[in-house]
Amino acid sequence: MRLADHFPGALTPEYQRIYVETAPAGMADYMARYGVLAQGIDVGFVHGHLYITPVPLAGPREMKRTPPNALVWLMSRLHPAFRRRTRAARQTLAERPWRAVTKHWFDVERFQWKQRNEQLEAVEPASLTTDEFVAHLHDCRILVIQGYRRHFELHGDDLLPVGLLIARCHEWGIEAAVAAQALGSATPPSDGTAEPAWQILTGYDLDSLARCELSPRGAHRTEPGPAPLDLGPLVPPQHREELDQLVADARAAVPLRDDNGAMTGAWPMGLLRRAMLDCGRRLGFADPTLAIEANVDELVALLQAGQQSASPGDLERRRDDRTKLSLLDAPPSLGPDFLIPPLTALPRALALIGAAQLASADHMLGDGHAIGVGDVIHVGRALVVDDPGHALELIEPGDVIVTTFTCPSWNAVLASAGAIVTTTGGLLSHAAILARELGIPAVLGDVTATTRLTTGMTVTVDPTNARVVVSS
Repeated sequence: MRLADHFPGALTPEYQRIYVETAPAGMADYMARYGVLAQGIDVGFVHGHLYITPVPLAGPREMKRTPPNALVWLMSRLHPAFRRRTRAARQTLAERPWRAVTKHWFDVERFQWKQRNEQLEAVEPASLTTDEFVAHLHDCRILVIQGYRRHFELHGDDLLPVGLLIARCHEWGIEAAVAAQALGSATPPSDGTAEPAWQILTGYDLDSLARCELSPRGAHRTEPGPAPLDLGPLVPPQHREELDQLVADARAAVPLRDDNGAMTGAWPMGLLRRAMLDCGRRLGFADPTLAIEANVDELVALLQAGQQSASPGDLERRRDDRTKLSLLDAPPSLGPDFLIPPLTALPRALALIGAAQLASADHMLGDGHAIGVGDVIHVGRALVVDDPGHALELIEPGDVIVTTFTCPSWNAVLASAGAIVTTTGGLLSHAAILARELGIPAVLGDVTATTRLTTGMTVTVDPTNARVVVSS
């Protein structure tokens, strides 16, 4: 499966290395701790485009058909790996460990990451000797590796509670779109300090721009978002207490997801970007951003006298090639589909955590069909743009943002938008969460939106029917 919602194009060499070093290990960690029915994920790149696939807990990685229920029932109760995951799943459901993790994050851990980021941001790379700069470059990469690893570990805490709410609501006959309305407005608390200058804002990769490289941000909405939907009347009375716990956990998980991503991912990555750009200047590149096309080892080799590595010409060719590869119509998946065992054959705890994992993944990425968020039709000018920094310069209040996907860097833009349209994403994507929080309509997963619509068109966004049409 290709992560097109996060990475629509080909990734830089260093970012590819970072992802391989961190995502499989971090995901495997939380899956083992919380009893998820997979060993972890495998990561691969085809022409620079990122693909991931789950690693089965046991058995062959590729199966032609789903195993029969009887075999799954027997294996899940006898195979040691399944038994360990079942014990972990039972403990997870009994203790709900994400509550303590979330509290620790906002009480302690986020400030520890903030201090680490601030210490590196306080360094002036241009003032360092070559040896000092090489050490600083390595320090930035170490922070990124540790931060990204922690970010993926926290996916058990910032995704599973939301998936669990949706999974249980499904069992109670409540559609996912309705269950998601219980999340309401869940914005991370502000600590009142200035926003970090070198936090990546326009994407995830090292070629994305940091806050200090963009125009000043627009004003945020000040009015509160819509009240969350009370699901209580939709649930049998004997399950109301469980529902209250599920909703509370899910609402806490939403701000954890964006907040930890900023502290452990976007800010460290921005600091590494700054160091790589300074390396380009030290090496005398006419365009310092060429350094982004190298990996850290290559840059260190270029800095150290007498060592051979990529030349500016090589890096320029890499950038040209990556630009061309980014334009490829990469398929959404490659190879055989991952076959999900029948959850009904599993022990209850293992099945429920499995359903939560599937719900969080499915409703984050979407299924290729357009979905709507909200129930109010909005008519406005389309602004078709994939760069939030560029969008900030162009947006007018009430515009309909039409883009591939959104991430926290879009928050300032969306605060002025009248509606959101994306070509990717589901009910738990960033765009869906912000649409609910801001009380604006959205249509997500409209795969032709960015090619069918152009900036300046007057469009009607109808979330109830998940349609976006050009107004006459």
